[in-house]
Amino acid sequence: METSNQISSKKSFSSGQPDDTWSQYDLAEIPLLLNGEQTKYKAILQAGEIAQIATNQYHVLPNEEAVKIADATAEQMGLVPFDEFTGNWFQRLDDHVIRDGFKVHALYALNEPYKVNGDEMHIGVGVHNSIDGTTSFGAGVFTFRNACKNMVLAGSKGYHQDFDQRKTLEYVYKRHTAAIDPVVGQLSHIISGIMDRAVDIIESYKKMAKQNADNQYLEDLQTRLLRSRLPAKVYPSYLLAEPEKATVLNAKPETIWDVYNDITANIWHNQSTNMRIKIFQFDHLHKVIPLQVA
Repeated sequence: METSNQISSKKSFSSGQPDDTWSQYDLAEIPLLLNGEQTKYKAILQAGEIAQIATNQYHVLPNEEAVKIADATAEQMGLVPFDEFTGNWFQRLDDHVIRDGFKVHALYALNEPYKVNGDEMHIGVGVHNSIDGTTSFGAGVFTFRNACKNMVLAGSKGYHQDFDQRKTLEYVYKRHTAAIDPVVGQLSHIISGIMDRAVDIIESYKKMAKQNADNQYLEDLQTRLLRSRLPAKVYPSYLLAEPEKATVLNAKPETIWDVYNDITANIWHNQSTNMRIKIFQFDHLHKVIPLQVA
């Protein structure tokens, strides 16, 4: 009688005929066989290196194709490649495409600025993809004051840097576990849609910057916050449950825009929370201070 070890020793893994649809990028999908039989797994290789072992449900979008689509869409929409952005720079990028192993990020921007409360801001678009399963195919609109070469994740979900008012306003993505061709083909419509939404959000910011945060507003806001799921540690000192404990008595804001920025800064800089919790808290903040989008 055969033992389980003897049975398992007879199992033999091998590879099937490679799918070389994307051979121009030195990329292949190789079925994995068990005892000569098809399994539900495949290996994705590029330049002789294994990017990942995935199920057959995983649909590959080569990074090179993602960049081609992004470049064409950006040109249609009047966006310039990020390295051609003519506004202020901290450190200039040599290329608008940043490759990170099996991931890729492509950045674009509108050269014309907009202003909120006197601050000159810009809008950018980031397109992201991977073939190793670590990043979905996605695009996001973000704001920034100054460009920098370390903005590789700009436009991705949750991207936020308060010191330069960098923030992803809208983000959409498509997992590679379903056919992504329809999404890829509609990328220009997707980016156009989220840019329209971004323009609405910016108009909301401008409205907030014109509205005074008087005592009545702060009292009402404090009540709404206490009823929300936001922890007290993200409240500015002037919104503490016991105002007399405020450490900076003259820190009361002038506008609703100031209040909004104070709370978002506290959410972002809370070192005890991860990105998932921060995104959760931003979502709940927008229920307490709704963006005034038409």
